[in-house]
Amino acid sequence: MSTPQAASPRLGGVSVATAVDGAPGLTSVPFGSNSVQHGTAVFEGIRSHAGPRGPLLFRLDDHIDRLLGSAAALGIEHPYGQEELRRLIVEAMAASGLADAYVRPVLYTPEPRLGVDLARFAFRLGVETWAAPGAEAPAGPGIRLTVSPWTRPSPRTFPTGAKATGNYAVSALAKTHAVRAGYDDAVQLDPHTGRVAEATIANIFAVRSGRLVTPWTQESLLPGITRDTVLRLAEDLGIDTSEEPLTVDDLAGADELFLTGTASGLVSVASFGKCELPPERAVFEGLNRAYRDCVRGRGTARSGWLAPVVL
Repeated sequence: MSTPQAASPRLGGVSVATAVDGAPGLTSVPFGSNSVQHGTAVFEGIRSHAGPRGPLLFRLDDHIDRLLGSAAALGIEHPYGQEELRRLIVEAMAASGLADAYVRPVLYTPEPRLGVDLARFAFRLGVETWAAPGAEAPAGPGIRLTVSPWTRPSPRTFPTGAKATGNYAVSALAKTHAVRAGYDDAVQLDPHTGRVAEATIANIFAVRSGRLVTPWTQESLLPGITRDTVLRLAEDLGIDTSEEPLTVDDLAGADELFLTGTASGLVSVASFGKCELPPERAVFEGLNRAYRDCVRGRGTARSGWLAPVVL
């Protein structure tokens, strides 16, 4: 029996590049670091894919914009601007020697002091790269999805559009619970409306009668960059697409379900709860093909989406 594809690819630790001075190499963070003790760091996940003439970082500038936005949302002060972050991330990626990779830039504080006033801490950039499956990897049979008893954080509690390390404890809780119950991932609901927000670390799309729908941003989701990419590719392919409220019943009655995320790309869903989805997934397959071509520089990409890396 085949094993369903996980919602995140298996990554192999390859290198760590501390990009403060652009020099690659292993770095250590004190156990007492405020970022370790309290999760006070913000990060991005960026994919690089092997292109016709070398590695291509996908939507690098959009990821940097979001990293800067996350830092601002948490009140994290740091010395980096857009261009310097871009240079350091590209240098770290080049130093890894990888083509197909997952790249994680993190703004963190190494200071081993307690406290939660982030203005008191100095933050620096670290960039880690992992080898990751290439865009040509098979899509797999699909994952088993359920509904988590743990909701997304409320926007009144935390800025849900910020990618902060501490906030991912909620995702870890929901994911661990789902896996122990025999599933691969879980849908988290909005804490106020009870409607669908997202999966543990991915956005969700449903297809009904050829129409593609994803939860609107009024729910407590983090609107991912891969989510936005899929919406734009669907527009290019002439697929009827909408961002609107989605309920659990909407997912249960869908013809197709799939998740989107930077690390995993597009991941199809084979079952939702006890409901088996139809094996035909024409919309997913068309979008997945377009996405894979796009990230490898073999299809139509919007201006600025592909940043080449010279190894």
